[in-house]
Order: sequence, then structure tokens, then C-alpha cells
Amino acid sequence: MSRAPPRTSTPTPCVAAHDAANVPILCIIATLCSLSLLAPSLVDAWLVTVCFMAYIAFDTAWIACAPHCVPRAASVVLLHHAVTFALLTYPARHPAHAAETCRNGLVEWNTLFLILRRRPGARKVWNALYAATLVPIRFVWQPYLIVRFYALSRRDAAWERALVVGAQTFLVGFNVYLVFGKKRKKES
Repeated sequence: MSRAPPRTSTPTPCVAAHDAANVPILCIIATLCSLSLLAPSLVDAWLVTVCFMAYIAFDTAWIACAPHCVPRAASVVLLHHAVTFALLTYPARHPAHAAETCRNGLVEWNTLFLILRRRPGARKVWNALYAATLVPIRFVWQPYLIVRFYALSRRDAAWERALVVGAQTFLVGFNVYLVFGKKRKKES
């Protein structure tokens, strides 16, 4: 049985280009999410939702056309993007719940630090920020949002409740895969 070549610490040119495009976009999205939660009168959460949907659509198209632009598991990332887009349709249809996009979008800070860890320079800083935000955001905050979304969608149609709760549950599962699936792969 052949083994995959060992991963190098230097990303391929395609991964580097994808990362370079994602860093400013994720920085903007994470900042907009944070600002909308801190100062909702200054940053409209529904507009953040629409911008987030546009980013997800763009990134999905990029990865679908060039799956080698992500370090691993492009099909899993594409599924993650499809579920994220489906989840974003809920606040897009229900502007009163658009702040939920921003609550959920706080995870993009951790995603940003994950990407920045792959870039040369200041890796210790990015590793520290990634590690410091990993558990609070991905394993405390995001699971809490499952309960929150269940409560918020109590008056919605059953399919909408299933969409938001199911999608958020999938995203938490993705977090488990992201962290523990990666560790298991490294061990084999």
C-alpha cells in the first residue's frame, strides 16, 4: 500500500494563493461579525450575512475548480461550505435573526489564525492565537449555538428548525474532524 508523501511546512503555490486570498477576506468577515455584535447600529448583520454568503459561494467555486488549493480533504471542505451556505439562508430569509450569522461567524477568527499558521514569519504568534481560540470558539461557543438555534427556531417550520439545528450540528462535527481527524492522520 503506497503512502501519501509527507506534508511539508511550506504550502504549495496553489495553497499559498488560496491562503493569500482568504486572509484579508476572513479578516474582514470576522471583524464585521465582531463589530455587528458589539455595535449593531454601525454594522448591519443582514448585510454581513449577504457578504458571508458571497464569500462562501466564491470560495466554493474556487475549491471546486482547484481542489488542490486546500491542504487536504477538499471534498470535506466543499461539504462544509455547502452546509454553511444552507445555514446562512436562514438569517438571509429572517433578517431578525441575522445577528446569528455574526455569532457563528466568530469562528472565522480561529480559521484566520489556522491559515496564518501556515505562512512564514510569526508562526509562534499565530499558533498561540489559534490554540487560545480553538477550544472556546469551536468546542464551547459553537456547540452552545446548537441549543440557541433550537430555541430561536421554535416557531419556525419543522424543516427550518431541522436546517439550522442540523447544519450547526454538522459544523460542530466538522470541528471535531478538523482537529481530531488531522491528529489521527498524522499518527498513521
